[in-house]
Amino acid sequence: MPLCCVEEVGNALAQILVDGSNVLFWRGGQAQSEVPTLVVRALMLRRFAPIVYFDYTVSLHLSSLELTSLSKVAEINIAPRGTPADVLLLDACCDGRIQIVSCDRFSAWRTYYPRLKADWLVTGRVERGGRISFSKKLRAAPI
Repeated sequence: MPLCCVEEVGNALAQILVDGSNVLFWRGGQAQSEVPTLVVRALMLRRFAPIVYFDYTVSLHLSSLELTSLSKVAEINIAPRGTPADVLLLDACCDGRIQIVSCDRFSAWRTYYPRLKADWLVTGRVERGGRISFSKKLRAAPI
């Protein structure tokens, strides 16, 4: 069943998509293996159920142990070889019904996704002490 067809039931957490290949580089432009977990935990504290997408090459930056650890707290999707994770993310966001956490503007994909809007995208950064902050575009999760 496509993500956008899943309905929230009872106390289910709101889904949010994470561009794992992008957030991996949020700390100083260098791949930092702990950042995706920091982002996921920060979103979970805000009552979201993160779904993390990585490019096929994620194994260059994260070990299988790190991916397994991350998969215990969030759903992980690794794009097949030859398929950019961006395509999977943009398809899964269901025309903005599910927001994407990424500092990528997806400008290369705008011709393929003409309804892509800036409010679908939530930017963020790693602050001192490993605290994650998100842009004000992050929609509040339902209570």
